[in-house]
Amino acid sequence: MIEFFINSKSTNPSLRMELILDGRYDYKKSLMQNAIQDSNVTFSMKDHETDVYKIINAPAMIRLMEDSGCEEKYVLEYNWTERDTRYPGVFDGEFEIKFNGDIIEEGVDYPTGNLIVPIQEELRIYIK
Repeated sequence: MIEFFINSKSTNPSLRMELILDGRYDYKKSLMQNAIQDSNVTFSMKDHETDVYKIINAPAMIRLMEDSGCEEKYVLEYNWTERDTRYPGVFDGEFEIKFNGDIIEEGVDYPTGNLIVPIQEELRIYIK
């Protein structure tokens, strides 16, 4: 489980999560890098106990990771508003990447559709 802690009524730090490629497109890394450039990212967060959403499909970003060395790596980032963190609690968060499929290249199959992140681990958010 990935845990993130933030104080009530705070907007910092931003929620940042490394985007891990699943291996399906590792044979041609430029394929995934191009697909990421042609995508929209949103963030949603629901109460852990009640499953009531507090944030639904808020705009988020994909950024190039600083100091990632020779290999380009990406992070998903959500910038909080005071409204997001107004009340303390425990929440489950997720990023959604929508690959638009606008890139057309002969002989190349770019990913399309939606990808929910994290896939293997839960993202638990604690607002204190």
